[in-house]
Amino acid sequence: MSTLFNSDSKESGFRLHYLEIYNWGTFHNKIYRLNTNGNTSLLTGANGSGKTTLIDALLTLLVPAGKRFYNQSSGTEQRKDRGEESYFWGYYGKTFSEDSLQSKTEQLRHKENNPYSVLLAYFYNAATMHQITLAQVRWHSGELKRQYIVSPHKLNINDHFGNGKFDIKGDWKKRLRLEFPKTEITDSFKEYSALFSNIFGLRSEKALSLFNQTVGIKVLGDLNTFIRGQMLEETDAEAEFIKLRENYDSLLSSHRAIEKDETQLKMLGPIIDNKTAWQQLQDRNRELQMLQDILPTWFNKQEKDILEKELEILQKEQTVTTSALSGINEHLQSLNLRKDELIAQKANNSVDEQLRSIEKSIHYEQKALEAKRNKMEEYNMLADRLELAPNPDEQQFHENITGAEQLKGGHDKQLETLQEEIFHHKSSLAAERSQASRLEEEIDSFLHRKNNIPYELIRIRQQLAEMLDVQEDDLPFAGELIRVKDAEIHWENAIEKVLHNFGLRLLVPEEYIMDINRYINSNNLQTRLVYHKVEEESYTMLRMPSEKESLLQKIDIKPGTIFKEWLQSQLLDQFDYTCTDDMAVFNRSRKAVTSNGLTRQATRHEKDDRPNRGQKNNYVLGWNNKNKLRLLKEEQDECNNNIATIQHSISQLEDSRKAVTTINTLLNAFLSLRNYSEISWQSHAGVIESFTREKTQLLQTSDKYQVICDQLDDITAQLHAREKEKERTLQEKGRLDDKAAEKLRHFNQLKVNKLDDISLQYILEYLTDLSLTEPAETAIELASYRKRADDNMKATMQDAMRQSAEKEAEITRQLSAFVMPPKAIHDAYPDWLGDVTDLQPHVKYLEEFTSLYERIKFQRLIEHKERFRKYMDTSMLNAITNYRAWIYGQEDLIREVMEDLNEPLRNITFNKNPDTYLQLECRHVKDVEIRNFKEKLSNAVPDSFKYHQEKDEAYGDELFNNIKLLITELQQNEAWRRKVTDVRNWLDFGAKEFYIADNKAFKYYEDTASLSGGEKAQFTYTILGAAIAYQFGINEANRQHRSLRFITVDEAFSKLDPEKSHYLMEYCGQLNLQLLVVTPLDKLNIAEPYIHACHFVANKNKRDSVVYNFTMEEYRDRKKEFESMAVMS
Repeated sequence: MSTLFNSDSKESGFRLHYLEIYNWGTFHNKIYRLNTNGNTSLLTGANGSGKTTLIDALLTLLVPAGKRFYNQSSGTEQRKDRGEESYFWGYYGKTFSEDSLQSKTEQLRHKENNPYSVLLAYFYNAATMHQITLAQVRWHSGELKRQYIVSPHKLNINDHFGNGKFDIKGDWKKRLRLEFPKTEITDSFKEYSALFSNIFGLRSEKALSLFNQTVGIKVLGDLNTFIRGQMLEETDAEAEFIKLRENYDSLLSSHRAIEKDETQLKMLGPIIDNKTAWQQLQDRNRELQMLQDILPTWFNKQEKDILEKELEILQKEQTVTTSALSGINEHLQSLNLRKDELIAQKANNSVDEQLRSIEKSIHYEQKALEAKRNKMEEYNMLADRLELAPNPDEQQFHENITGAEQLKGGHDKQLETLQEEIFHHKSSLAAERSQASRLEEEIDSFLHRKNNIPYELIRIRQQLAEMLDVQEDDLPFAGELIRVKDAEIHWENAIEKVLHNFGLRLLVPEEYIMDINRYINSNNLQTRLVYHKVEEESYTMLRMPSEKESLLQKIDIKPGTIFKEWLQSQLLDQFDYTCTDDMAVFNRSRKAVTSNGLTRQATRHEKDDRPNRGQKNNYVLGWNNKNKLRLLKEEQDECNNNIATIQHSISQLEDSRKAVTTINTLLNAFLSLRNYSEISWQSHAGVIESFTREKTQLLQTSDKYQVICDQLDDITAQLHAREKEKERTLQEKGRLDDKAAEKLRHFNQLKVNKLDDISLQYILEYLTDLSLTEPAETAIELASYRKRADDNMKATMQDAMRQSAEKEAEITRQLSAFVMPPKAIHDAYPDWLGDVTDLQPHVKYLEEFTSLYERIKFQRLIEHKERFRKYMDTSMLNAITNYRAWIYGQEDLIREVMEDLNEPLRNITFNKNPDTYLQLECRHVKDVEIRNFKEKLSNAVPDSFKYHQEKDEAYGDELFNNIKLLITELQQNEAWRRKVTDVRNWLDFGAKEFYIADNKAFKYYEDTASLSGGEKAQFTYTILGAAIAYQFGINEANRQHRSLRFITVDEAFSKLDPEKSHYLMEYCGQLNLQLLVVTPLDKLNIAEPYIHACHFVANKNKRDSVVYNFTMEEYRDRKKEFESMAVMS
């Protein structure tokens, strides 16, 4: 097979030309140099001579302390007996003190001598003619101090750090920088290693760790562990997780705000419900108290009504009695006059005188009869007009009075009603005339413009435009720039309702806002005006409406307006409603509207069916008002018709009022006759008849005296009967007067305040519950009603007060739980107390709790949900998607690394006869934890269509819970997180051995357990070489000419047969690597064909080490001398 890189010359890359040490380990107080001159060489010497000390000096120069293993040749991976401190002080052994009975570490250098140590390595790249010196200086000042030097110049210890060039103050650094420009000096190994790693073209810190591994590695062991740990980069999965967690923390904070809102609503909900119940109980208590206060008035009123009826009956009885008494007195007067006359006539026995007296009495009675008959005729005329019985007897007379009074009461009410109706009609007429005047102005205004904005707002705009000296079109209303598409006329009413208030907003360019603010602040507008300052490019980046059936898809914006982008932004932010009559769609949409005007914004729902809200003459959208003008004219016609109708109604009502007034005049005249005796002419007719009989008797009888005596006896008998009747009537009148006086006194004592309709309604409902709605007929029955009502009121009030107190106590407990929540709630929401600072757990603060509830439900929760959704949409989902892409991208990178590693392996002969080569491969592990992590990660990444297009809220919640589940587990279980997010653990690694001849695989390696010692080493160095080629950049065209080409192997040929040892040397040659082989003298013959120089280390007196540099010719000439020196040391 060909060599590894056909284009790679042996001079390519940085090679070690010399290593210098001063005061390092047992190399004491002198400068020692290892001259390699860029070639493969061998470091040898006896055990304990200091070979490893030199190798550890190279490790100190190149490998970070945390990844550096000293004294690897001892066979222990990490020895604790050697370190920078021990090398600095020159520890070389221990002695035992008989005096102190303790061991003591012996050292070559001591604090009082102020020693310092220098390590220096010079590398040169012959292909590019670049050079670099790495140096480290150490000294002790309270603690071990270090300085790291990277210089593009060729430095050495003697000229640049020795001969008094070093000082503790640090002047040596200034001098070095001044003498050698671009020399970097730092006290940070990380900064130092970054400088030389960049120059050497190292891929990462793994290269330095791998350099450390090559020093002592003998057997690879588990291939998975080596590839994951030494060949693949440890990606910064923690940093990626932190970025994801920071996004999640912001999202979680937003979600916790939602959870807090929902928790508060959950706790406030029962409070609000109980508040309603408690207020109802309070209202009930107030109602009962009011009832208790007004029931006496009501019962007093009922009692007064009963007394009033009884008094009316008594009054009628009194009137009848008085009338009867008047008739009796009149008759008695007439009888007494006649008796007196008869007595006088009897005494005079004068018939002629008696006849003249009778004639006189007949004449008197005839006059009275005629007067009363005329009154009767007048009465009958009125009765006929009023449709009452004419020519009544006394009973009918009183019945007619009662009937007339009832008619008078009805007509009075009718007259009052007519007057009210006339008043209301005249008020309506005035309103219609005002509306007609307004419509005339509105129509006149619309005839001179094209929009649909109300006249009062147009008037204000005219004033503003005149004040600013601009055109009205420069200050448009939003409604002038928006119209419903012709094809969407079905949705016009709903859209007008949604956009009505927005359409009435005045749009003010930024340049006019200050002048307009001053004007509006200084003037009374007589109406309400909302206006917006429209800044240049104040709108956000234009987005598309969320739905095909969005309200925004059903409207047009006026072409050519400069406010188009601003309007689109505002409409999208505020009015991106889904237009649907499908209630299932409506219920799952965040914003939606039906064609009937029902709207939804998150949890807030509204439907405005107030009068005029849906009338087309109130529409404000559009830049053409022809339709609205037509509607206004129709409204004007209707208004004029209404005016004519109302005027006709008023005329009819006035006629009715005149008719009722006329009837009332007749009733007043009719009711002026209250005494039956005023029209009772029949009694006079009887008296006249009696006088006429007497006259006839006198004229026909011869015994005139006896006739007079008989007449006198008859009159006396009549007088006696009438006196008895009068006495009885007076007694009845007295009884009736006393009874009426008592009832009147009681009537006047009863206090009755006027009750309003609401109070009467409460009383009727209360009495209905007690089945006391039937009116009491008597005072006794009313008293029974009253007692039942009072007893029930007392019991009801006690029960209501008890319920109210219990409900108040329950609310107080709930308020206390909200203001001072349990520890679990306080821990979950630390800012909870900030919301309740001004709240007190008392029912008098219920309105404040209600305000908080409404603010949370209708404002804060909506805002938090929108903020959460927005953050979820814009940040979290991007973060989780990017995280998934990043982590799966790491797997792709690993596979690319495998391909890069396989490239050199393909060109290296692994075994011969038949010839084979190795190829690394990877496959997914069957690890439950990793599989679960991938599944959770996949569940946390959204289905873009389902999330963004369908806007399924339940899916959004499910997605958040999946994200929360994933990140919570990653956050809480660090060991699990580090395992599953390190993609190197996702793959198992192995190697396949292929025949070169036909590229067929025939053997698979997972580790070296089944191989012999030599095979293990051969396999190890093959894989290790591929790793070095990758990490050093040897197989990359843009890196190979400036890559590091130096490695060192301690005890390289230990446990290797000659064939495998030759394989190692040839393999390094194929990689074009400079190799420093550390091996005992007895193995030197294996390396001899491949090396160009030999470095021999010896130890004098078991404390001072020295190193000798020889060419191979010099070494061969003095080989026996070196073997002898090795035995001596």
